[in-house]
Amino acid sequence: MLNSLKIKRFRALEDFVVPKLGRVNLIVGKNNAGKSTVLEALQIYAGNGDPRLLETLAESHDEPSRLDWGATPQPIYELPFASFFTGRVFPIGDEGIEIGEIDSNQRLIIEHGYYVEWDETATDETGEFFSRQRLKRVPKSEVEKAEEAPLIDALFIKKGERLLGFRLDERARLSRWSRGALNTPYDLPCVAIPTGFISINDLADEWDKIALTEKQETVKEALRLIDSKFMDISFVRDEREDYRRYPDRSLTRTAKIKLEGQPMPVPLGSMGDGMLRVLQIVLKVFAAQGGFLLIDEFENGLHYSVQEKIWNLIFELAEQLNIQVFATTHSWDCIESFSTVAIKHQKSEGVLFRMGRSARTSDHGKVIATVFDENQLLNITQADVEVR
Repeated sequence: MLNSLKIKRFRALEDFVVPKLGRVNLIVGKNNAGKSTVLEALQIYAGNGDPRLLETLAESHDEPSRLDWGATPQPIYELPFASFFTGRVFPIGDEGIEIGEIDSNQRLIIEHGYYVEWDETATDETGEFFSRQRLKRVPKSEVEKAEEAPLIDALFIKKGERLLGFRLDERARLSRWSRGALNTPYDLPCVAIPTGFISINDLADEWDKIALTEKQETVKEALRLIDSKFMDISFVRDEREDYRRYPDRSLTRTAKIKLEGQPMPVPLGSMGDGMLRVLQIVLKVFAAQGGFLLIDEFENGLHYSVQEKIWNLIFELAEQLNIQVFATTHSWDCIESFSTVAIKHQKSEGVLFRMGRSARTSDHGKVIATVFDENQLLNITQADVEVR
């Protein structure tokens, strides 16, 4: 679990510090304050900067994520992943993105630099000569000392003793992020719940993973917080699909629920957004065991009257499953319900931090965090955490 957070040179977060975190953390702030950027940084940290993850995140923003084969040389601001850096360009020097705890040697560092490539002659076991290509890293501070060989743009990722480098020219796609990237598992489970709704097929897969276990009962109890008449849920084949005509089509599933007093099951989609939102939160929480659960705009689909109950469930599950939760919100009702539960919950600490531009001239308007721990939540007012 992260006890603090420092993010440098990542998108709009030039030098962002949260001195204290809890097990459950709520992030508030106006639009474009950087709340979703914090969640994205945590994904990258948990994933050790895996290139495939970087590629997915870049594509989600319609940003350059791969080089166009056969294209003319691209300007540096159009290279893959340059948009991750503050100012949307690679820095002039060796300074890179940093994500992790304050004063920790385990922070994730992402730097832009260069490779030089040359052909090396070697011999095999039979004594035959063969030629192979070799790469050597050239930090930006040593570019002037580099040999005349062309410089190849590259990204270097370091976390603790682990160092990964990959080139950003057309050869990068040929190697499919080689040098161990594909075989490197993520250190921490990390599940991100977006502002929109997750597909029923995805939720059905999560349901199958907890089939016939006590976890299913936890999901059902959570759904009863939305409708007390809820009895059971099942994921079945979507009857609208014609599998006789399209036998190779992947299985599409739909969710149906049983309600007390109703002779027939009803579609989950007919029960409103609240039930679907709770279902996706509780199903995904199990996949985050031992890692991070990231919830963007927690209040989406949830009436203010049930938010306190949902927060209470999240605090309990976070403790049971050893999960650190980070959620964002635009809602004062969400802040009030979170504060109420955080103050009452003794086992797991809840922390709220507000993001906004610093008014200090010396800070040059950078994004900063103001932390409210459980003691300060007692006296919090809407004026303290204005979110709109």
